[in-house]
Amino acid sequence: MDSSIRAIPCDSPEQKMWNLFLLLENEPLVRSFLEKKYRRSGLDRPERAAFRAAQPLIYYVKQAREYYRAARISSLFARPLLAYYGMMTLTKALVLSRDPDYPRNTAVMRHGVSTAKRKRGYFRFFEDKVRVQRHGLFPELARLKGEEALIGKSWSTRELFSLIPEMQDGYRQLFLEETLYPVAVFHAPPDEKQGMAFYLEDRLLDGLHLTPRGLAERLNHAGKKGEVRFAWEEQRESCHRFRLFWQHRRVSHVNRWGQGFDHPFFREDIRGGYYLFVRSVPAAYLPELFVHYLLLFHLSMLCRYEPPLWGEMIYGMTSEEMVLIEEFLQVTQRKFPNLVLNELFEEKILFRRA
Repeated sequence: MDSSIRAIPCDSPEQKMWNLFLLLENEPLVRSFLEKKYRRSGLDRPERAAFRAAQPLIYYVKQAREYYRAARISSLFARPLLAYYGMMTLTKALVLSRDPDYPRNTAVMRHGVSTAKRKRGYFRFFEDKVRVQRHGLFPELARLKGEEALIGKSWSTRELFSLIPEMQDGYRQLFLEETLYPVAVFHAPPDEKQGMAFYLEDRLLDGLHLTPRGLAERLNHAGKKGEVRFAWEEQRESCHRFRLFWQHRRVSHVNRWGQGFDHPFFREDIRGGYYLFVRSVPAAYLPELFVHYLLLFHLSMLCRYEPPLWGEMIYGMTSEEMVLIEEFLQVTQRKFPNLVLNELFEEKILFRRA
């Protein structure tokens, strides 16, 4: 089922976002909501499944709200742990909306990810990796979303930071490299033959040592076969930017469709802006919902099990890691619940200041 886009003007995007979650704290509404989901998925007796799952989902949402509220006002020393449990509880609500029998066993109640054992004298935060295990909440969600290929994979924290659009300015300043390039999309009607035009800066081609044609071919090779295609323009209209074309069999414009570019190399910020990821190909296939999960798990483990090390990172005057960590904790507080809300309501919901 293709998702739509809903833009909601408001004075306080975060408060409005949580107000929408209130719909999932009312039992009659939740039963109806779940029954429709389970019926569409072909589940037997969806009304019984909805009756059974309604209360657990309500309490997951209520608890997540309290964790996030506590994280917002807590000190940095405890914030990652509170944010992680808020994120994990929202994830359970999302899993339950697809599987009324969650948790089916104790194995799926684990975190589902792990970090390497650390030796304090050799610990390098940006080099440390997070690995996906075979059992637990993370792999359970990955299976339900058709992302089984993520199971068993690992990523460094630096790779994970490089995938979040809102983190790109800090990432570029710290590592002196750019991994996400802004994509300019206009509301002009698409060309019937070429498709929807979008623009990128020439510096992207310089860094990749590609022509527009080479980039389009790379995007076509990595995209969904038969769904999305990219075309290039032979004649350049500007010396500072170049134009490519996005083509889809059913959709004419990315701004009219909840899936956006529907391609693993394209990312979106919380305002609906698009970015092109140009670095490690394996990392590009990690959806942002899972990026936040992995980063918050790692930070929560530091916070919970390594208080002396975590304290040194927070209060050490030379701790460069905290530049990105503090910003990430602000970003995920607002963005992860929004990503879950999009999944639950099956549409892209943008909260924009009026």
